[in-house]
Amino acid sequence: MPERLVKVDTRRITQGQISMWGTLHLSVDGGKLAGWLCDAWTEAGSSPSEVLLPRLYWLSKEDDKFHRVRLNIPVAGPGAVELGPVDLDVDPRREAFMRATLAQWEKEYLSTKSVQFFPDETDVD
Repeated sequence: MPERLVKVDTRRITQGQISMWGTLHLSVDGGKLAGWLCDAWTEAGSSPSEVLLPRLYWLSKEDDKFHRVRLNIPVAGPGAVELGPVDLDVDPRREAFMRATLAQWEKEYLSTKSVQFFPDETDVD
């Protein structure tokens, strides 16, 4: 049976000519972060040598690699995200931008969603 995931965060950014979006997913069964579904591309007006076409990826928390992804959306019934092989030819600019951005988003998500407990030292008997 495929792993059940739930989306816990969605973000989007444009920085210069590069844009991306990402959704962070949590494993329902294991209760831990599973990975990011993400895409990055260059905006219209980029020089031809700088163009990055949209490409859908899954950045797995398990192996920290970008896997190609295919959406399977039937006419009726539930859709699915099909995980493909690791993409060994990710454009270095795309990979660096996505890794840095996703790491920042994850840090922000964890800092706002985590429960932090610091005992009040003034209450010590």
